[in-house]
Amino acid sequence: MSPIARPNDVRTISAPCSWRACAAAYAIDSRVSTPVTSSFLPSSSIRTPSVAPHAIARSVDLKAAAKVDLHRHLEGAIRLQTLIDLYRDAGHPLSSSTPAELSAQAQVLEPMSSLEAVLSRFSLAQAAFFDEAAAERIAFEAVEDLAADNVRLAELRFSPGFLCEPHGLDWDAAMTAIARGVERGSREHDVAVGLIAIASRNYGIGSAERTAEFALRHRDELVAFDLAGDEQAYPPSLYVDVVGALAGSGLKLTTHYGESGGPAFPREAVEVLGSMRLGHGVSVAADPEVTALVRERHVTLEMCPTSNRRTNAVAHIAEHPARRLLDQDVSVTINTDNPGL
Repeated sequence: MSPIARPNDVRTISAPCSWRACAAAYAIDSRVSTPVTSSFLPSSSIRTPSVAPHAIARSVDLKAAAKVDLHRHLEGAIRLQTLIDLYRDAGHPLSSSTPAELSAQAQVLEPMSSLEAVLSRFSLAQAAFFDEAAAERIAFEAVEDLAADNVRLAELRFSPGFLCEPHGLDWDAAMTAIARGVERGSREHDVAVGLIAIASRNYGIGSAERTAEFALRHRDELVAFDLAGDEQAYPPSLYVDVVGALAGSGLKLTTHYGESGGPAFPREAVEVLGSMRLGHGVSVAADPEVTALVRERHVTLEMCPTSNRRTNAVAHIAEHPARRLLDQDVSVTINTDNPGL
């Protein structure tokens, strides 16, 4: 059976108890929700082991602890050396010849003024998808890096509209290449991976509709559909028909809301679109009614504390609302977002 995780084609793996390790690392208690049960992969694909001693310790080696990552962007998980290699091989060598030199240009090492400022750093990564071979390499290495971080179960998400735009790469060809790279990486490194298709809101409703059609064509290679980009200019109500077209497909729904916009956006995503998970969802904590809504609807927040600080969604890491939400019994997971950045 293929190692790539699909809605009806998922192998059994030994599931990590990473949530306790992540909780300890962020000074959060053991009530943090397990990412395993929040994953869009079928529960039948996960076999829960006994809790390892390190998993309940207050101080852990987070690098070595087994983990689950539900929110990691493929375009934000490219190695710096790979960027250098791909641009050189395509005949467009970068001015930086080493990862150390490229870091200042391609990574976000300190908090920036806004989410939009951070997203501007994606230009090199976006244009790195020169062809199918590049897409497959990036996908394979993303899984290899998950394994190096001892991530045992992950969901990688990507926007076909975003990554295919610079070089006119065919969306379906890109999907095949990405799935091939993920499958090879999963098989070689024993990591279960689900793929999520993102509709980039900034490209307009037409692109979102096209992405939904893409997701339907590739429903056997995907586990979910996502909306990302400028949430304030593109509220959830605009996507009712887009999301409705996926009904009955077996694809789950997660949406980026509550990252840079107020609590009205995640509220609408849950009430109007039926979003099962929220990417980031930082502003959920700003409104007690929205907090109660996500708790009562069992909506899971895919929180990314480091990223949320880099995008200035929180002024200080100590102010991140993950713990406050956990104290109110909200389902919270801790994730990486864009480790390459």
